[in-house]
Amino acid sequence: MPQGSVLGPVLFLIFINDIEVGTTSGILKFADDTKLFSFRSVANQDDRISLQYDLDTVCEWADRWEMKFNVSK
Repeated sequence: MPQGSVLGPVLFLIFINDIEVGTTSGILKFADDTKLFSFRSVANQDDRISLQYDLDTVCEWADRWEMKFNVSK
């Protein structure tokens, strides 16, 4: 794909459009960048479990679609 392509990021966003299905946290998507975010604090065990469930859900999605995340970002 050529550098500076407009179509590449659009197709990528279409490809990952269903990544947040089943999560309670939000997912920010921009071009080739994806971030799981939550506007609530993790104050107790239930909050921790909820956040871990969302992380597990996103990881299962990534495994199913053979997508790798760059965790160093």
